[in-house]
Amino acid sequence: MNKRRIWLILPMVLLPYLSLLALATIFFSPSNPFFASLMQNVFADNGLYLLAALLGFALLAVALSIICFVLSIKKEWDALSLAKSAVAVKLAQIPAYIAIFVVGLLMLITLWTIPFALVLYLLDGLVLILSGLLTLSSVINAVRRGQTTYQQSWWVIVLQCIFCLDVVAAILHFRKLRKK
Repeated sequence: MNKRRIWLILPMVLLPYLSLLALATIFFSPSNPFFASLMQNVFADNGLYLLAALLGFALLAVALSIICFVLSIKKEWDALSLAKSAVAVKLAQIPAYIAIFVVGLLMLITLWTIPFALVLYLLDGLVLILSGLLTLSSVINAVRRGQTTYQQSWWVIVLQCIFCLDVVAAILHFRKLRKK
C-alpha cells in the first residue's frame, strides 16, 4: 500500500476509535468535571469543545477521503490496490463500530445522553459512507481499464452505504479483481 495513501485514509480509520473514546469516557466517568456539564446541558462549553474537536476531525476525514477519491480517479490508481486499501480500512473500523453500538446503546438506556450519542453516530455514519469512496474509485478505475463493467459492479456501489454488507461488498470486489 502506498505510504501517501496511508496518510490520506488514516483519519477514516481513526475517527470511529476517537468517537468510541469520547463515548466510553462519558459513560464510564459521568462525574468527570469535563463531562458533568455535558450531562446536564449539551450546549455547555465543555460539551461544545468536545463536539467541536470531533467535528473538526470528522471534517478532516471527509476532506481527505474526497481528496483521495479525486486523486485516485484523476491519476488512475490501480483498482486492485484501491480495493485492498478499502478492505483494510473497513476491517480496521469494524471493532470500533461494534463497541460504539454497544456503548452508545448503554448510554441511551442508562444515561439518556441522546443528543451527544446521535451526533457521534451521525459523524461515524458519514465516515462509514465516505470510506466507501475508496471502493467506488476502485470500481471506476476497473471499468476504465476494462476489468469490469458498471452492470457487473452496481451491487458493490449500492452496498457501500450499509454497514457489514459494505465490508462483504469490498472484500468480494477485491477478490474478483485479484482473480482477473
